[in-house]
Amino acid sequence: MIIRKFRNNFHSLQDIRIFCYVFLIVSILPMMMKFLSIPRLMKALTPKNKAKNRNHYITGKQKKIVTFTDFILNQNIWIYSSTCLKRSLILYHFLRKAGINVTLCFGVKYDGRLNHEAIKKLEGHAWLLYKGNIILERNLEITKTYTVTYCFPMERAGYPQENSTTQS
Repeated sequence: MIIRKFRNNFHSLQDIRIFCYVFLIVSILPMMMKFLSIPRLMKALTPKNKAKNRNHYITGKQKKIVTFTDFILNQNIWIYSSTCLKRSLILYHFLRKAGINVTLCFGVKYDGRLNHEAIKKLEGHAWLLYKGNIILERNLEITKTYTVTYCFPMERAGYPQENSTTQS
């Protein structure tokens, strides 16, 4: 079943190239996250050359990138495990490379439950914004409950630059 689903997503040589490139980025991302600060990581993942054909919407190619990213990360094997941070960083890189000026946001919230020591647990989340709207999220309403702590690049986030801790 997995192999059939996998094969059904490849319709051209370009699809295989996209998959290999996503697989490469997913594979090196944990090492980059370990050794680079967030600003340096974001600079490394932000493409230097803007796409010539500026797409302002998600095309078939970008949908493939999302599909392949989710497929690889949902394997939950070794470094190929799904976290919102990995997924958001990878999608940020590829969408920016395609000319879609997304912004990566990080936020926190208390989970509302008390653990065995009667302390609320702080949770973090990462997501993408495009033109001030949350995109490519599985649960939009839950994402809106997080308080934004950092966005990159800040000037495109739609949040006030002088106060980066506003509620999304």
